[in-house]
Amino acid sequence: MMDSQALTIELDDEQFEAFLGENLLSSLLSQGADVRYGCRAGACGACRLYDASNCESILSCQTTVASAMSLTRQTPAESSAFSVLSNTSLDEVSIELTLLGPSDESFGDRVFVSFPFKELSKESSKKPFSEQTHSYECMALNPAGAPLKVVLQKEHVSVEDWLRALALSSDEKVDVQLSTGMRKGRLLFEMDIADAPVVVISSPDNAIFEFYWREALLDYTPTFLGHFALYANSDLTLSLADDTLIAFLQEALVNSGSTSLQLIYHGQNVSAKDWSVLLRPLRIHPNQLHFVR
Repeated sequence: MMDSQALTIELDDEQFEAFLGENLLSSLLSQGADVRYGCRAGACGACRLYDASNCESILSCQTTVASAMSLTRQTPAESSAFSVLSNTSLDEVSIELTLLGPSDESFGDRVFVSFPFKELSKESSKKPFSEQTHSYECMALNPAGAPLKVVLQKEHVSVEDWLRALALSSDEKVDVQLSTGMRKGRLLFEMDIADAPVVVISSPDNAIFEFYWREALLDYTPTFLGHFALYANSDLTLSLADDTLIAFLQEALVNSGSTSLQLIYHGQNVSAKDWSVLLRPLRIHPNQLHFVR
């Protein structure tokens, strides 16, 4: 039968099998592929992949498998050398890098940072270091016109690159890949939240960004009503049922003085459908929720 035709999906250096007519994201996830996702409704962009076969960016949650595909997690970008202005430890597992280079990226834009190979002390690790260069996607955290600022988290990089990042000093160079053909600094503008009461809800690994959200939102609205980090459950949807979160939202609704409260979810792996179950009893309309990966 035509609808049972098996097709090969190449994702970076891995191969998967999908069937004609299947949802691309669901098929990849069912086979254990490491694909990020968020709302699963085409709103947040977390599941974006680059289709090398057709030279276009696609949202895997909105894509129906119609042919064999050659995909990559990284969209085409221009790479430039940036100078390190500062390297600040935020805690034991997160550092803030401020970088100077040819960039007009600002809050919410996505960049890829990589560290050129540099020999490290043999005492730093019991295993040899790889000379292979890896790129790490980061969110630009700086206002428009300021040097590029990103946060690097230990759990998201290799052991070697974490040590290289820790050792970076002023005026050293890192490679930054910047997306091309995209309008920059549009995240908050496109949410249309100017002057509206806003709260930010983060997945556990994004809790570190509370300060940056607060700084960015205060330029857009005088009514930033707080930040809430979901608990680190194996299933994040369980965190939505937490009484503390519900109380946080109820208080924000009271403080907003209206039904125009805007919610920003900075995270992944919680769908729009899951959110609607939480928001419906609170009388918060789905269009008041914004997804940021």
